[in-house]
Amino acid sequence: MKEIKLFSYAKINLFLDIIGKRQDGYHNIKSVMQEINLKDEITIKDNENNKDIIINCNNKDIPLDHTNTAYKAVILIKHKYKINKGAIIYINKNIPIESGMAGGSSNAASVIKGLNKLWDLMMTEDEMLELGLKIGADVPFCLTGGTALVEGIGEKITKLKPFKWENILIVKPEFNMSTALVYNKMQNKYFNLYNGNKIVEYINSGSYKKAALNIANTLEYVVEEIHPEINDIKNKMIELNACSSIMTGSGSVVFGLFRNKEDLVNAEKKLSKKYSSIYKAETI
Repeated sequence: MKEIKLFSYAKINLFLDIIGKRQDGYHNIKSVMQEINLKDEITIKDNENNKDIIINCNNKDIPLDHTNTAYKAVILIKHKYKINKGAIIYINKNIPIESGMAGGSSNAASVIKGLNKLWDLMMTEDEMLELGLKIGADVPFCLTGGTALVEGIGEKITKLKPFKWENILIVKPEFNMSTALVYNKMQNKYFNLYNGNKIVEYINSGSYKKAALNIANTLEYVVEEIHPEINDIKNKMIELNACSSIMTGSGSVVFGLFRNKEDLVNAEKKLSKKYSSIYKAETI
């Protein structure tokens, strides 16, 4: 039985603004997404005996049926390339769920990449991106990774110079956030609040500290109305010497960018007294 193993990396949004709502109900965004080293591990095996798609995971909260993003990726590929066998997928989940870190999207991206190799499909990057967008708006970025300006509904990706930051603290509160819920509550008054050109310019010029001071996320305004704790965590990060702190994606994770490891470790120690889901990370 052939198998392949891949790492499935999380992302954070260094910048996220909502440009407006489209006629199809989706929102156009402008975002700077950044891959980090917090990761799941995906193992994919051929299921040559039958056509079944079997998903297993170490996290009991992950759905194992057709609603799973990895499952969706297999279905799309089987349909497009007329594949008559199935796949067995194991997800070793470390990325917190419903956190705004694209864990599910990253899993789907890894399955697309993995099956492309396992089944010798010879998909081009454009073909993989097209498949990914059918699963979710973050999947195309997860296929490309690194540091990128992401626009439209996620399909327009412009690679940026790597944003390098070694000391990132991630705090996941007890509550989860539904992306659909957050976007449904998005009001026109929150459109086009920030100018993302500045952070793009700083990243491309290697001015990482200036970029770090210009991180922003419009969706915070919506989530903080439901869960003011988001703002509390950000304020605590700043109090503990983070140079900046915001929520990522549609939440509920909040991250802080620290200038040095000493401050990072101290903040982790203080915040871990209240939060059990806390992670240290760096950009990749």
